[in-house]
Amino acid sequence: MKASEAPSAPANDGGPRRTRILAGAVAVVLVVALLIASLGLGLFQPLTGGGVGQTSSATSPTMGEQTSPPKFCTDFSPEQELTDQRVMSGASASFPGYDEQLWLGLEQNFSSLSYNVTVIAQNDSQGFGPAYLLNGLTPAGFWYQVGIAWDIATGAGAYEPGFTFVYEVWNTNTSTPVYPSRTGTLPEGFSAANGDEVELGLQFSSGRVSMTARDLNGSASASASYGAFGQSEFVGLKDQTSGFATSLLTEWYHTLPYFCSGEGAAFSNSVVNTTSAWMRIDEWNLTGTSSSQRFNSTAPGQCCVFNSGYQSVSFSDPAAFQWLTTNGTTIYANAHEFATP
Repeated sequence: MKASEAPSAPANDGGPRRTRILAGAVAVVLVVALLIASLGLGLFQPLTGGGVGQTSSATSPTMGEQTSPPKFCTDFSPEQELTDQRVMSGASASFPGYDEQLWLGLEQNFSSLSYNVTVIAQNDSQGFGPAYLLNGLTPAGFWYQVGIAWDIATGAGAYEPGFTFVYEVWNTNTSTPVYPSRTGTLPEGFSAANGDEVELGLQFSSGRVSMTARDLNGSASASASYGAFGQSEFVGLKDQTSGFATSLLTEWYHTLPYFCSGEGAAFSNSVVNTTSAWMRIDEWNLTGTSSSQRFNSTAPGQCCVFNSGYQSVSFSDPAAFQWLTTNGTTIYANAHEFATP
Protein backbone atom coordinates (compact mmCIF):
# COMPACT_ATOMS: atom_id res chain seq x y z
CA MET A 1 0.00 0.00 0.00
CA LYS A 2 1.18 3.51 -0.76
CA ALA A 3 2.09 5.77 2.11
CA SER A 4 -0.90 7.98 1.37
CA GLU A 5 -3.35 5.09 1.74
CA ALA A 6 -4.78 4.43 5.18
CA PRO A 7 -5.36 0.84 6.32
CA SER A 8 -8.91 -0.24 7.07
CA ALA A 9 -9.79 -0.21 10.77
CA PRO A 10 -9.82 -3.78 12.10
CA ALA A 11 -12.62 -5.20 14.21
CA ASN A 12 -12.20 -4.70 17.96
CA ASP A 13 -13.42 -7.81 19.73
CA GLY A 14 -11.23 -7.77 22.82
CA GLY A 15 -8.13 -9.51 21.49
CA PRO A 16 -4.68 -8.07 22.23
CA ARG A 17 -3.11 -5.80 19.66
CA ARG A 18 0.13 -6.88 18.08
CA THR A 19 2.98 -5.19 16.32
CA ARG A 20 3.37 -5.10 12.57
CA ILE A 21 6.81 -6.39 11.74
CA LEU A 22 6.35 -6.48 7.96
CA ALA A 23 6.14 -3.65 5.45
CA GLY A 24 2.67 -3.44 4.03
CA ALA A 25 -0.74 -2.14 5.19
CA VAL A 26 1.55 0.80 5.78
CA ALA A 27 4.66 1.82 3.89
CA VAL A 28 7.91 1.40 5.76
CA VAL A 29 11.01 3.50 5.17
CA LEU A 30 14.39 2.82 6.67
CA VAL A 31 16.18 5.66 8.42
CA VAL A 32 19.10 4.97 6.13
CA ALA A 33 16.71 5.87 3.25
CA LEU A 34 16.29 2.34 1.90
CA LEU A 35 12.69 1.87 0.75
CA ILE A 36 11.34 -1.50 1.91
CA ALA A 37 9.01 -3.30 -0.47
CA SER A 38 5.33 -3.03 0.44
CA LEU A 39 3.74 -6.35 1.41
CA GLY A 40 0.39 -5.51 2.94
CA LEU A 41 1.16 -6.54 6.53
CA GLY A 42 3.02 -3.58 7.96
CA LEU A 43 4.65 -2.69 11.23
CA PHE A 44 2.40 -2.53 14.28
CA GLN A 45 -0.86 -3.69 12.74
CA PRO A 46 -3.20 -4.48 15.65
CA LEU A 47 -4.34 -7.98 16.50
CA THR A 48 -8.00 -8.67 17.09
CA GLY A 49 -9.88 -11.86 17.76
CA GLY A 50 -10.38 -14.31 20.57
CA GLY A 51 -11.43 -13.59 24.11
CA VAL A 52 -10.82 -14.54 27.70
CA GLY A 53 -10.62 -18.29 28.01
CA GLN A 54 -11.30 -18.98 24.32
CA THR A 55 -9.11 -21.60 22.68
CA SER A 56 -8.83 -22.81 19.11
CA SER A 57 -5.59 -24.71 19.39
CA ALA A 58 -4.37 -28.02 18.04
CA THR A 59 -3.55 -29.03 21.60
CA SER A 60 -5.12 -27.61 24.75
CA PRO A 61 -3.03 -25.11 26.74
CA THR A 62 -1.77 -26.09 30.18
CA MET A 63 -0.41 -24.00 33.05
CA GLY A 64 1.61 -24.62 36.20
CA GLU A 65 4.47 -23.55 38.46
CA GLN A 66 8.04 -24.04 37.25
CA THR A 67 10.25 -26.15 39.51
CA SER A 68 12.98 -27.19 37.06
CA PRO A 69 15.14 -25.31 34.54
CA PRO A 70 12.92 -23.77 31.84
CA LYS A 71 12.38 -25.55 28.53
CA PHE A 72 10.85 -23.35 25.87
CA CYS A 73 10.19 -25.86 23.09
CA THR A 74 9.06 -29.46 22.91
CA ASP A 75 9.32 -29.68 19.12
CA PHE A 76 9.95 -27.88 15.83
CA SER A 77 13.42 -26.44 15.76
CA PRO A 78 14.34 -24.62 12.52
CA GLU A 79 15.64 -27.90 11.11
CA GLN A 80 12.79 -30.07 12.40
CA GLU A 81 10.03 -27.87 11.04
CA LEU A 82 11.19 -28.56 7.47
CA THR A 83 10.60 -32.30 7.88
CA ASP A 84 7.36 -32.28 9.91
CA GLN A 85 4.15 -33.09 8.03
CA ARG A 86 1.91 -30.87 10.17
CA VAL A 87 4.21 -27.91 9.65
CA MET A 88 4.76 -28.40 5.94
CA SER A 89 1.03 -28.78 5.25
CA GLY A 90 0.70 -25.14 6.31
CA ALA A 91 3.80 -23.82 4.56
CA SER A 92 3.51 -20.46 2.80
CA ALA A 93 6.53 -20.68 0.50
CA SER A 94 8.96 -17.87 1.43
CA PHE A 95 6.25 -15.38 2.48
CA PRO A 96 6.23 -14.75 6.26
CA GLY A 97 2.47 -15.04 6.70
CA TYR A 98 2.37 -16.77 10.11
CA ASP A 99 2.50 -14.40 13.09
CA GLU A 100 3.29 -15.92 16.50
CA GLN A 101 2.77 -13.77 19.61
CA LEU A 102 3.82 -14.45 23.21
CA TRP A 103 2.15 -12.10 25.73
CA LEU A 104 2.35 -11.02 29.34
CA GLY A 105 -0.45 -8.56 30.13
CA LEU A 106 0.17 -6.23 33.08
CA GLU A 107 -2.72 -5.45 35.46
CA GLN A 108 -1.25 -2.60 37.51
CA ASN A 109 -1.17 1.13 36.69
CA PHE A 110 2.22 2.78 36.06
CA SER A 111 3.44 6.39 36.06
CA SER A 112 6.26 5.12 33.82
CA LEU A 113 7.25 1.77 32.34
CA SER A 114 10.77 0.37 32.10
CA TYR A 115 11.79 -3.22 31.38
CA ASN A 116 15.14 -4.66 30.42
CA VAL A 117 15.15 -7.32 27.72
CA THR A 118 17.92 -9.67 26.64
CA VAL A 119 17.92 -9.34 22.86
CA ILE A 120 18.72 -12.57 21.02
CA ALA A 121 19.94 -12.74 17.43
CA GLN A 122 17.99 -15.82 16.39
CA ASN A 123 16.34 -16.80 13.13
CA ASP A 124 13.85 -19.28 11.75
CA SER A 125 14.64 -21.52 8.77
CA GLN A 126 13.97 -18.65 6.33
CA GLY A 127 16.14 -16.10 8.17
CA PHE A 128 13.40 -14.05 9.87
CA GLY A 129 13.85 -12.91 13.48
CA PRO A 130 11.74 -11.75 16.46
CA ALA A 131 10.73 -8.42 17.97
CA TYR A 132 10.82 -7.69 21.73
CA LEU A 133 8.21 -5.07 22.66
CA LEU A 134 6.93 -2.96 25.55
CA ASN A 135 3.38 -1.56 25.28
CA GLY A 136 1.57 1.08 27.35
CA LEU A 137 -2.09 2.26 27.24
CA THR A 138 -3.23 5.61 28.68
CA PRO A 139 -6.74 6.44 29.95
CA ALA A 140 -7.20 8.71 26.92
CA GLY A 141 -7.00 5.63 24.73
CA PHE A 142 -3.57 6.11 23.18
CA TRP A 143 -1.40 3.00 22.97
CA TYR A 144 2.40 3.43 22.80
CA GLN A 145 4.80 0.71 21.64
CA VAL A 146 8.58 0.53 21.69
CA GLY A 147 10.96 -2.32 21.04
CA ILE A 148 13.98 -3.92 19.43
CA ALA A 149 13.68 -6.27 16.45
CA TRP A 150 16.21 -8.63 14.90
CA ASP A 151 16.31 -9.36 11.13
CA ILE A 152 12.95 -7.69 10.65
CA ALA A 153 10.93 -9.20 7.78
CA THR A 154 10.50 -6.95 4.75
CA GLY A 155 9.11 -9.29 2.12
CA ALA A 156 9.08 -12.79 0.70
CA GLY A 157 12.46 -14.17 1.70
CA ALA A 158 13.75 -10.69 2.58
CA TYR A 159 14.61 -9.01 5.86
CA GLU A 160 16.51 -6.01 7.16
CA PRO A 161 19.61 -7.52 8.81
CA GLY A 162 20.64 -6.74 12.35
CA PHE A 163 18.93 -5.14 15.32
CA THR A 164 16.54 -2.22 14.76
CA PHE A 165 14.69 0.19 17.04
CA VAL A 166 10.91 0.20 16.36
CA TYR A 167 8.04 2.27 17.76
CA GLU A 168 4.48 3.36 17.03
CA VAL A 169 1.41 5.01 18.60
CA TRP A 170 -2.23 3.96 18.11
CA ASN A 171 -5.45 5.84 18.86
CA THR A 172 -7.59 3.04 20.26
CA ASN A 173 -10.73 5.16 20.00
CA THR A 174 -10.55 4.86 16.22
CA SER A 175 -8.35 1.72 16.00
CA THR A 176 -5.87 3.57 13.80
CA PRO A 177 -2.13 4.32 14.00
CA VAL A 178 -1.31 8.00 14.45
CA TYR A 179 2.49 8.13 14.73
CA PRO A 180 4.70 8.15 12.74
CA SER A 181 2.62 10.20 10.30
CA ARG A 182 3.22 7.66 7.52
CA THR A 183 1.17 5.21 9.65
CA GLY A 184 4.16 2.92 9.79
CA THR A 185 7.20 2.52 11.98
CA LEU A 186 10.56 3.78 10.80
CA PRO A 187 12.96 1.00 11.83
CA GLU A 188 16.23 2.57 12.94
CA GLY A 189 19.49 0.67 13.07
CA PHE A 190 20.43 -0.24 16.65
CA SER A 191 24.01 -1.39 17.24
CA ALA A 192 23.46 -4.04 19.90
CA ALA A 193 25.25 -7.37 20.16
CA ASN A 194 23.65 -10.77 20.61
CA GLY A 195 22.76 -11.26 24.26
CA ASP A 196 22.96 -7.58 25.20
CA GLU A 197 20.53 -6.29 27.79
CA VAL A 198 18.49 -3.39 26.40
CA GLU A 199 16.36 -1.10 28.56
CA LEU A 200 13.00 -0.31 26.94
CA GLY A 201 11.16 2.69 28.38
CA LEU A 202 7.88 4.59 28.20
CA GLN A 203 7.96 7.84 30.21
CA PHE A 204 5.82 10.96 30.52
CA SER A 205 7.82 14.17 30.06
CA SER A 206 6.79 17.74 29.22
CA GLY A 207 3.37 16.72 27.96
CA ARG A 208 4.68 13.90 25.80
CA VAL A 209 5.41 10.18 26.04
CA SER A 210 9.02 9.24 25.35
CA MET A 211 9.65 5.83 23.77
CA THR A 212 13.26 4.83 24.41
CA ALA A 213 15.78 2.02 24.08
CA ARG A 214 19.24 1.94 25.65
CA ASP A 215 21.85 -0.82 25.39
CA LEU A 216 23.12 -1.47 28.92
CA ASN A 217 26.13 -3.39 27.57
CA GLY A 218 27.09 -0.93 24.85
CA SER A 219 26.59 2.59 23.58
CA ALA A 220 23.51 2.21 21.37
CA SER A 221 20.45 4.28 22.22
CA ALA A 222 17.37 5.56 20.39
CA SER A 223 14.21 7.49 21.18
CA ALA A 224 11.00 8.94 19.80
CA SER A 225 8.14 10.86 21.41
CA TYR A 226 4.48 11.69 20.92
CA GLY A 227 1.88 13.75 22.75
CA ALA A 228 0.45 12.46 26.05
CA PHE A 229 -2.84 14.37 25.71
CA GLY A 230 -2.84 15.39 29.37
CA GLN A 231 -2.29 11.87 30.68
CA SER A 232 0.19 10.80 33.34
CA GLU A 233 -0.18 7.03 33.71
CA PHE A 234 -0.38 3.76 31.81
CA VAL A 235 -3.31 1.59 32.83
CA GLY A 236 -3.21 -2.12 33.48
CA LEU A 237 -6.24 -4.16 32.52
CA LYS A 238 -7.64 -6.98 34.61
CA ASP A 239 -9.38 -9.78 32.73
CA GLN A 240 -8.30 -8.26 29.40
CA THR A 241 -11.14 -5.72 29.16
CA SER A 242 -9.59 -3.93 26.18
CA GLY A 243 -7.89 -5.02 23.00
CA PHE A 244 -4.94 -2.66 23.54
CA ALA A 245 -3.01 -3.92 26.55
CA THR A 246 -0.22 -2.54 28.72
CA SER A 247 2.01 -5.53 28.20
CA LEU A 248 5.24 -7.26 27.23
CA LEU A 249 5.33 -9.07 23.91
CA THR A 250 7.66 -11.24 21.86
CA GLU A 251 6.41 -11.45 18.28
CA TRP A 252 7.78 -13.38 15.34
CA TYR A 253 6.69 -13.67 11.70
CA HIS A 254 7.39 -17.03 10.04
CA THR A 255 6.84 -18.74 6.72
CA LEU A 256 5.89 -21.96 8.53
CA PRO A 257 3.51 -22.55 11.45
CA TYR A 258 4.26 -24.25 14.78
CA PHE A 259 7.80 -22.89 14.92
CA CYS A 260 9.60 -22.64 18.26
CA SER A 261 13.14 -21.54 19.01
CA GLY A 262 14.98 -23.06 21.94
CA GLU A 263 16.86 -19.82 22.68
CA GLY A 264 15.25 -17.83 25.47
CA ALA A 265 14.87 -14.06 25.81
CA ALA A 266 13.95 -12.48 29.15
CA PHE A 267 12.21 -9.23 30.07
CA SER A 268 12.96 -8.09 33.63
CA ASN A 269 12.24 -5.33 36.13
CA SER A 270 13.67 -5.77 39.62
CA VAL A 271 11.77 -2.79 41.04
CA VAL A 272 8.17 -3.45 40.01
CA ASN A 273 6.56 -6.26 42.00
CA THR A 274 3.83 -7.54 39.70
CA THR A 275 1.14 -9.27 41.75
CA SER A 276 -1.02 -10.59 38.91
CA ALA A 277 -1.05 -10.73 35.12
CA TRP A 278 -2.39 -12.68 32.17
CA MET A 279 -0.47 -14.81 29.67
CA ARG A 280 -1.35 -15.72 26.11
CA ILE A 281 0.19 -17.63 23.18
CA ASP A 282 -1.28 -17.41 19.70
CA GLU A 283 -0.39 -17.68 16.04
CA TRP A 284 -2.25 -16.08 13.15
CA ASN A 285 -2.34 -17.30 9.55
CA LEU A 286 -2.30 -14.29 7.22
CA THR A 287 -1.40 -16.11 4.00
CA GLY A 288 -3.63 -15.26 1.08
CA THR A 289 -5.56 -12.64 3.08
CA SER A 290 -6.25 -9.16 1.72
CA SER A 291 -4.89 -6.13 3.56
CA SER A 292 -8.35 -4.99 4.67
CA GLN A 293 -9.13 -8.37 6.23
CA ARG A 294 -5.86 -9.03 8.05
CA PHE A 295 -6.40 -9.40 11.80
CA ASN A 296 -10.15 -9.13 11.30
CA SER A 297 -11.76 -11.85 13.39
CA THR A 298 -14.67 -12.21 10.94
CA ALA A 299 -12.34 -13.38 8.18
CA PRO A 300 -12.22 -17.21 8.13
CA GLY A 301 -9.02 -19.08 8.82
CA GLN A 302 -6.94 -16.31 10.36
CA CYS A 303 -7.26 -16.89 14.07
CA CYS A 304 -5.80 -19.05 14.89
CA VAL A 305 -3.42 -21.79 13.98
CA PHE A 306 -3.40 -22.06 17.75
CA ASN A 307 -4.60 -19.84 20.59
CA SER A 308 -4.22 -20.42 24.32
CA GLY A 309 -6.83 -17.82 25.29
CA TYR A 310 -6.12 -15.37 28.12
CA GLN A 311 -4.81 -17.23 31.15
CA SER A 312 -4.74 -15.36 34.49
CA VAL A 313 -1.76 -15.83 36.82
CA SER A 314 -0.99 -14.57 40.33
CA PHE A 315 2.43 -14.28 41.92
CA SER A 316 1.92 -14.99 45.62
CA ASP A 317 5.54 -16.12 45.65
CA PRO A 318 7.31 -13.38 43.65
CA ALA A 319 10.25 -15.62 42.74
CA ALA A 320 8.25 -18.64 41.55
CA PHE A 321 7.80 -18.90 37.80
CA GLN A 322 4.38 -19.70 36.37
CA TRP A 323 4.24 -21.25 32.92
CA LEU A 324 1.84 -21.52 30.00
CA THR A 325 2.33 -24.04 27.20
CA THR A 326 0.54 -24.94 23.99
CA ASN A 327 1.57 -26.60 20.73
CA GLY A 328 5.22 -27.06 21.63
CA THR A 329 5.87 -23.53 22.97
CA THR A 330 6.17 -22.56 26.65
CA ILE A 331 6.46 -19.11 28.24
CA TYR A 332 7.30 -18.26 31.86
CA ALA A 333 6.63 -15.35 34.22
CA ASN A 334 7.10 -14.34 37.83
CA ALA A 335 6.68 -11.02 39.64
CA HIS A 336 9.79 -9.54 37.99
CA GLU A 337 10.49 -11.49 34.77
CA PHE A 338 8.91 -12.73 31.58
CA ALA A 339 10.79 -15.36 29.54
CA THR A 340 9.96 -16.44 26.00
CA PRO A 341 11.60 -18.40 23.18
